[in-house]
Parts: sequence; structure tokens; C-alpha cells
Amino acid sequence: MFRVVENVRRQHLDWYHFVLEVKGWDAAELSRRTGKHPSTFSKFLNDPENKAQLGPATVRLIEQVSGLKAFSTEIPVKPRGLADVESSRYEAEPLAVVDGAVKAMQGVRNGLEPWVMRSKALDGAGYMPGDVLLVDLNAKPEPGDVVCAQVYDRFGNAETVFRIFEDPFLVALTMRVNLIKPLLIDNDRVVIRGVVVASFRESRAA
Repeated sequence: MFRVVENVRRQHLDWYHFVLEVKGWDAAELSRRTGKHPSTFSKFLNDPENKAQLGPATVRLIEQVSGLKAFSTEIPVKPRGLADVESSRYEAEPLAVVDGAVKAMQGVRNGLEPWVMRSKALDGAGYMPGDVLLVDLNAKPEPGDVVCAQVYDRFGNAETVFRIFEDPFLVALTMRVNLIKPLLIDNDRVVIRGVVVASFRESRAA
């Protein structure tokens, strides 16, 4: 029985460290993003009996904020032609000014989905990594609109990206050569999900 517990704990530990390594976070950042008290993870890591495991609710939270499948330690395959992770689902941060604006918009308009920009694919248009983009899933894109799209690889894995709609292509607005290749909208490999209708940026100290 002890061996089974030990193996499960090892699986939890390996995944915990994998998540931090892949996302570039430390324990404090993981606590902040999941909303869990830092002691949740310190007690797990430093259990003197070497038996502590992550609770199911904590595992689900880590999955949600990291986008990494529970206990998998394989690097997610990115669709060919894309750079690193380009976006991530927005996770509400109650203490952030941005969160109030996001909630206010969602309260008066249906079908809005918040995302966080992670790449510089649209830095030429003023959208920077860390910006929160609100996507209207019901809007029809017009030429020049910034849209949210999903790009699938041959295994069916999808990456959510943000590009400028220039029918029949999606294009980046950046000087970064690894991002400028146009994406053909074929509603199979490249599918538009919605139109960006607002963006927010947390003020930062200089």
C-alpha cells in the first residue's frame, strides 16, 4: 500500500514541477493564478511523511490556469508554423483593475469570451503580450478586424491565435518573421471563433 501511495505522490510531484517549468512560473505565481494559499503547495512539497498529494479541486484549478492536462509531462505539440503559446484563457483575478472591466462588459453583452494575448503577432497594431482581449463569439468579421481563430494541426490539436482578418487570410502585424506567414481560412484547419471588440491592459509601475 505504501508503494502505491509513493508512486501516486511521485506522479503529482513530477506534474507540479513540469507545470512550473513549462509555464515559467514559481510557486508564488501558481498560488496567485489558482487562488490557492501558498501553504497548499508548501505543505504538499514538504510533507515529512512523503505522502501528501494534490487534491482533486487543486488539480482541476492547475489544469485550468496552465492548460496542461493533469499528470501529463509531455510538452504539448504546437500546430506547425506557429510560434510559442500565442494566447491563454483569461482567468479572473479579483484584485486586478482589469477584472472589473471584463466583468462589466460580460454583464451587458452576451457571448463575450476573454483571452490573454501571449505573443507579439499584433504588436504593430498595439496589442501586446499580457493584454486581455474580449472576443464576441457572435460577431461577423469585417476586413481589418482583429479576430480570434483556432489553428489545428494534423493530430487535431488546436492553438488559439489572434490575427487581422483579410478575407480569405488571417495576417499578423509584426516584424517577427516566425509569425508573419498568412493563414488561409478554410474552416477546417483554420477556423474563426469571433471578433475582438475590446482590450484591456493592466497599468504597471515604471
